[in-house]
Amino acid sequence: MHISAFGVRGDEVPYFQAWAARTENEVDLYADYLNVDTCQKANNADAITCFQTVPYPAALFAQLPVPYLALRNAGFENVDLAAARAHHVKVSYVPAYSPRAIAEFAVMSMLTLLRQNGPVQTALHDHDYRLAKTFMGRELGDCTVGVIGTGHIGQAVIKILNGFGARVLITDTHLPHDASLHYEAVPLPQLLAQSDIITLHIPGDPSNHHLLNDQAFRMMKAGTLIINTARPNVLDTQALLHHLRSGKLGGVAIDTFEHEADDLLQLAEDHDFSDPLWEELLAMPNVLLSPHIAYYTDVAVRNMVEQALDSLVAFHAGEPVATELT
Repeated sequence: MHISAFGVRGDEVPYFQAWAARTENEVDLYADYLNVDTCQKANNADAITCFQTVPYPAALFAQLPVPYLALRNAGFENVDLAAARAHHVKVSYVPAYSPRAIAEFAVMSMLTLLRQNGPVQTALHDHDYRLAKTFMGRELGDCTVGVIGTGHIGQAVIKILNGFGARVLITDTHLPHDASLHYEAVPLPQLLAQSDIITLHIPGDPSNHHLLNDQAFRMMKAGTLIINTARPNVLDTQALLHHLRSGKLGGVAIDTFEHEADDLLQLAEDHDFSDPLWEELLAMPNVLLSPHIAYYTDVAVRNMVEQALDSLVAFHAGEPVATELT
């Protein structure tokens, strides 16, 4: 096969090269995002793979020169799937490139907030060692953790929490089949009311938009910690800030910011990114912000590249692709 890869980062290149050498397929690498102009670079290709958060609009699928498109990421809210179907383009995604990577990041965030490491570091930077010793922490094993969403990532979180001895509450329409996991399945209102920590692992579809909003925050106990390594739109940031200011919430870790742009890092480097909500959150010592990197490990990057490319080979061979978006 001849494959064109768009949105390629430097860290992905070795995995593309190794896969091409191993499978004897040809892969052209482009840093450009895929759009109506750049898609012409794939005129001689059999398929395309992409990684981007900018839209894949109907106009793109009308001009796409190949019948197969493999996303190298899990989110697909930016893809016009109706247009893809209309133009007979098969689309796949990588739903679970490394559940453990995101699960570990979520639990790391819990531990950092529980031990009040933000305020401790602020005091140390001010050379106030006495103040740094006043921030008493809490132990994860003594907490009740509410896990909203128990797919691959949510289950990986539960497994880690079981190791710490935490009480785990879950709410989901589909319960895990893994009998080794220990949890209590409860309705969402009960989870909100009883949890010391709430961690989100749900898709960003319309039914989950602002799932944690003002009403939800009011149902929580004082001092609750919120972890969002899921999708940007599942948290109502305005309401979140209100309850952080009031002291109702004990802290929050956000890896997927509600108003993040197509490339937060690049925009920041170009001094184009400006968001007053982000700036206010960034100034709070009990808030952890990260630029959508919970997934970002060597294992995850390799899996994203290889699984996307493998799906294109299967499409081309006429074989079923379990990760096809239909």
